[in-house]
Amino acid sequence: MEKGKITISIVIFFITTMLVSLIFIQFRTVEETNSMGIESMREDELRQEILNWKTKYNEIDEKIKSNNQKIEDYSKIIQNNQESSELLDKELKEYDMLVGKTDVIGNGIVLKLTDNKDYSYTASNLVYLVNELKYAGAEAISINNQRVINTTDIVGINSNQYILVNSERIVGPYEIKAIGNKDEFEKIINFPKEGFVPYYRTKGYTIEMSYQDNIKINGYDKQITLKYLKENKED
Repeated sequence: MEKGKITISIVIFFITTMLVSLIFIQFRTVEETNSMGIESMREDELRQEILNWKTKYNEIDEKIKSNNQKIEDYSKIIQNNQESSELLDKELKEYDMLVGKTDVIGNGIVLKLTDNKDYSYTASNLVYLVNELKYAGAEAISINNQRVINTTDIVGINSNQYILVNSERIVGPYEIKAIGNKDEFEKIINFPKEGFVPYYRTKGYTIEMSYQDNIKINGYDKQITLKYLKENKED
């Protein structure tokens, strides 16, 4: 974008310089015309010379108008390109936020899941909780600061001896953050008997939960690669 602006500015400067130089040369030629030569010209020659200068003046005037129009057109192009660039930057930021590439902050819920002597959390437990949070309208979720996006894998290795999130090993206690509507979280997560919190607490799992403001969730820091998804160009 900046390179395009510089190129256009150079073109405008070059056109303007050439135009001014042309006008200066023409007027300088007029000033240096020998007055004695004019007096010695016959009347018809003088008229012809005046006509020639008038024609040249009209040509220069047309060039001035043409270049002024070009300058105006270039200015509009620069302005439109700037507006397009700003719009594109805005859309790109919104896209990065939607797919989870940027750090975000907002109100929501924080849960801390701790293993105890009787029960240890598995990858399936975390998937269950993430699905409930999504169902409640969570706009951003993380597990132990690993951002959960559409392609996130949450898997147990060696009979759940350890858990991978985004192919990174995590260990308990597991801190799950979610940004979204607190009332919706309360309805789903604490739904009597069947919500994640009452269901697992009844079984003996250790769960701490709190609603907080200004929760910070880090962005997904890996490359997002689509291996099988392609654009449908048939329509």
